[in-house]
Amino acid sequence: MALEDKCTAHLLHPTARRRPARGWLAAVSAGVLLTVPVSYSHAAQNAEQVVFSGIADIDTNHGPIGFWVWCQVEPASENSHYETDCAGAIRFYDLGITEHVTGEVTEPLEGVYIMDLDSAKGTFFCELENVPDPDIVHGPRNKVVATCSVQGVGEVTGRSETAVVNATGPD
Repeated sequence: MALEDKCTAHLLHPTARRRPARGWLAAVSAGVLLTVPVSYSHAAQNAEQVVFSGIADIDTNHGPIGFWVWCQVEPASENSHYETDCAGAIRFYDLGITEHVTGEVTEPLEGVYIMDLDSAKGTFFCELENVPDPDIVHGPRNKVVATCSVQGVGEVTGRSETAVVNATGPD
């Protein structure tokens, strides 16, 4: 019997399919059973997180500002692996600038978040602030104001009425 025929015969044998499936199912089941209690026990240690995502129309001639930034509002623990509170990207469409940003976030009032962000190359810094009306809503229906200082351009400000603002975690 040719090698190809032996392989085909082995793969088509009824027990050849069942054995790996049982082992795989057992491994997945054991993984789920071991993981679920652990994730519930760590739930109290989660950090509050907030994401801003959208495009702000600019009040000047410099085109829109695109932004996607994730922040942890407070560390989950003293052993947090994040050096800064925020990370993401900001794009100035008409200026041809897109850069990684890092920074800090504060929550001066319940549901109001202010992100102070610096670009990786030092080209700009921005402040993004959500304006709840009266609360953060699901989907692209939130207000975010962007105030940025761009090297060689000056202050650039914009406002998005269709931003996604997602805040999760402990209150």
